[in-house]
Amino acid sequence: MKSIAVSLLCVSLFSIQAVAQDAEPSRTLITNVNIFDGVNDGLMPGSVLIENNLIVEIGNEIDAPRSATLIDGEGRTLMPGLIDMHVHYSTFLPLSETRANMHPYAHGALAVLRANEFLMNGYTTTRDAGGASKYLKDIIDEGLTPGPRIYPSENFISTSSGHGDFRDLNDRSISVNGVSHFYDEYVSTVADGPAETTRAVRDAFRRGATQIKLFTSGGVSSRHDPLHSGPNAEEIRAAVAVAEAWDTYVLAHSFNEDAIRLAIDNGVKSIEHAPFLTDAVAQEMIEKGVYLATAVAPVFEISVEQARAQYSAESFAKWLPVREAATEMLAVLNRNPELKVVLGSDLLGPWNNMVETDDKMNLEFRYFADAIGNYRTLRMATSVAGEMNLMTGRMNPYTDGPLGVIEVGAYADILLIDGNPLLDIELMTDPEANFDLIMKDGVIYKNAL
Repeated sequence: MKSIAVSLLCVSLFSIQAVAQDAEPSRTLITNVNIFDGVNDGLMPGSVLIENNLIVEIGNEIDAPRSATLIDGEGRTLMPGLIDMHVHYSTFLPLSETRANMHPYAHGALAVLRANEFLMNGYTTTRDAGGASKYLKDIIDEGLTPGPRIYPSENFISTSSGHGDFRDLNDRSISVNGVSHFYDEYVSTVADGPAETTRAVRDAFRRGATQIKLFTSGGVSSRHDPLHSGPNAEEIRAAVAVAEAWDTYVLAHSFNEDAIRLAIDNGVKSIEHAPFLTDAVAQEMIEKGVYLATAVAPVFEISVEQARAQYSAESFAKWLPVREAATEMLAVLNRNPELKVVLGSDLLGPWNNMVETDDKMNLEFRYFADAIGNYRTLRMATSVAGEMNLMTGRMNPYTDGPLGVIEVGAYADILLIDGNPLLDIELMTDPEANFDLIMKDGVIYKNAL
C-alpha cells in the first residue's frame, strides 16, 4: 500500500509540474533592432520582449527570460504590423457574374486564401468594409487558419439603386420578390427610409458587425448608381443613431463633395475613398474628428484600356473622372496634414486572380509617400489606423492592448524590415523580399532571418 501511495504521489507531483510547465508563458526576445514605434518620426535602437501576445518590455539591455526564443534582428527595422482599413474578403468582380454564378461556399474558401495573403503582405489587422466576414474572423481567431484580425462590418446598407444594390436591371424589387439571393442576405442589404435602415443596421450587428457601412454616393463597380446618387439625411441619421446606441460608428462610401458633407453633417465618423475631396471639406473633417480611409492604386495601377475591358460601360464612364480626381485628392491630403488618413486598399478583382490582385495593396505606400511623405504614410497604416479602431468602443473584439504601435502593453504585431522605410519607402512595396519577419499576436508566421 505504501508503494502505491508513493506512486500516486509521484504521479500527482508530475501532473502538477506538467500543468505548471504548460502554463508558462511563451516569450520571444528580439534584439539588435532599430524601432519605428508607429508614432515618432525616427528610429530607436533597442530590443523588444514579447510575452504571449503582448509587448512587455522595450529597452537597450533586456535579460533573456528562461526558455525565451531569441531572435537577433541584425540591425533591421522593427515596426508595427500593418493595418488596412478597407478590404472586402468575400466580394469579387464582375459583381453580376459572381453574384449569379458563384456558390457562397466558394466565396468563403477564396476569403481564406486572401486572408493568408494579407498576412504575408504584412497586414496583421484589417477592417472589412462590407460583406460577410465574421465567420472568417472567428476561424482566424481560433487559430485554424492564418490571417489578420478582422473588424467586420457584415452586410453593408444601400438604398435601392445605390452602390450596394447588385441586382441586374430587370431583377424584381426586393420589396416585391423578397430576399432570394445570398448576396441580399449576407453581402448587401437594400433599405429605403429610416425604418428599413434601422432594421438593416440592427441586423448587421446581429450578424457580428463591429461598425456599420453605408453609402452616400454612387460608385464605380456598380451599374445603376450615378456618382451623385445616395440616401437622404434621415436615412443616414437612422443608421448613426443605432450605431451610437451600440457604442460604435458608421463609415460611409462617399465620392463627391456633397456626399461627404451629407455624411459628416449627419454623424458619420469615417469617410471612404473621397476622390473628389476638397480643402474646404478636409477642414470640416478635421474640425469634426472624422477619419478618411482611401487608396489610389486601384485607379493608378491599371491603364485606361484595362479598365475599359474590366468594367461595364456604365462603370467605365464613372471610373475615368475618378482617376482624374485622385491626383488632386492626394494634393489635398498634402495641404491638410492634420486630416486623419488611414490606408484602405479596397482591392477587387476576378475571383480566380485575387491573390495576385491583393499583392498590389503594398503599392499604396509608393503613391502616398510621393504625396505626403514617408513618415505620414507609415503612420497611416499603423498608429492612426490603430487609433481609429478604438471608435468601436464596447464592440471592439480586441481589447488586450493598443494596435499599430510598438509600446509596452501593445499587441505583439511586429515586422522586421531589411532597411529603413522612413528613408526608403520602396521597401514596403515588396514584402516578400524585404519583410524578413512577420509576427501577429506574438506568433511568428514568417521568419526569413
